[in-house]
Amino acid sequence: MIAFIDILGYFSIFLALYFAIFVFSTVFEYKNDFYYKPKRKFQPRVSLVVPCFNEEKTIAKTLQSFLNLDYQKDNLEIIVVDDGSRDKTLLIAQEFAQKDKRIKVFHKENGGKYSALNLGIEKSTCPYLGTVDADSFLHKDSLKKIMEQFQDPKTMAVISSVRIANPKTILEGIQYVEYLMGNFLKKVFSFLNGVNVVPGPLSVFNKKVFAKIGPYKKAHQTEDLEMALRMQKNNMLIAQAVDAIVYTQGCKTFKELLRQRLRWNKGGLLNYKDYPELFNVKKHGNLTYLLLNSVLGCFVTMGLFIYATYRLADYAYLKFNQILLAKGDFFRFSFNFPDWVKLNTTPLFFLGLITLGALLIYIFLGKKFTKDPGPSKRNILFFIIIFPFINGIFWIATFLLIIFKREDLAWD
Repeated sequence: MIAFIDILGYFSIFLALYFAIFVFSTVFEYKNDFYYKPKRKFQPRVSLVVPCFNEEKTIAKTLQSFLNLDYQKDNLEIIVVDDGSRDKTLLIAQEFAQKDKRIKVFHKENGGKYSALNLGIEKSTCPYLGTVDADSFLHKDSLKKIMEQFQDPKTMAVISSVRIANPKTILEGIQYVEYLMGNFLKKVFSFLNGVNVVPGPLSVFNKKVFAKIGPYKKAHQTEDLEMALRMQKNNMLIAQAVDAIVYTQGCKTFKELLRQRLRWNKGGLLNYKDYPELFNVKKHGNLTYLLLNSVLGCFVTMGLFIYATYRLADYAYLKFNQILLAKGDFFRFSFNFPDWVKLNTTPLFFLGLITLGALLIYIFLGKKFTKDPGPSKRNILFFIIIFPFINGIFWIATFLLIIFKREDLAWD
């Protein structure tokens, strides 16, 4: 009889390898198109909107990165929207505005990130509009590389590659590798018209988008994901500039990371529920496959985590009973590993090694195409060992939030 873990294992590896074949075949087909080849210099007028809420530690560095951009100065408008901050964010932004007339600062009562973005859209005077998180810092070439892609009149939005700034801890290193791999995959998805998020750290829109489909919505506190889904529903092209780098702050504590991922995961699932038409494979093809793969992936992740936790608990319980029976005599029993974690040369084992190899290739290609100086071997190792475990915790906690209808996750 086939064991439950074998069924779950083969199914999860099937999903992973099918996805890997899908990704690698796309890479091979578009291998010469990862970097956009501009026909001419293209630096039109663009507004950068920065929604802020208690960002006094980072807002100065963010605004300074705008002023350091390699972009035609007269064509850059910077709009800071303070969403009722209770620290010195507004004061710092106003000091920058006094020194540079391109910077405009607006203050409003706290209403959420989406409302701050919408005020920025309303105040913008340029035909293109970028959204930038107040804890993100732009590479000097990032905006230039993004705007080049708008030479294609079909392009309605362009997203950047997000990189964790100065990872120092194991937790930040894990996020560094995750983002690196994610940048590569988003580029692949962009070839297939399958981008499902316009990330907050840096995304730029043709303002015709907002005129046609409306401004940002609260969207379960994941407005950047909902906007992308709404654009996909209306068949608007979202591209990615894989070499346009923006740096963001990684979560420094597990609690901070947990809150972030609960908001992302919960918002993602609820937004998928709000756009069921995107799961029509006849209309949305590759996007539908990618959305279904992400949904199935979260259930597989939870299944593997629950099974592994059960087996570890069962093993610990068995050894605890042995200690009691041996009356503390540690020489009368062994701490041998259980069979399910021993080296077992079954087909499942070898398929697992192939899947691990595909994961490492994702990381290598992410490093190559984003011209990333990292990551360290240590960060890669910790990502492989730790991330699957904590990701299982994130998804189980997400479903508990949904079941108990918790709504107390503030915007970052």
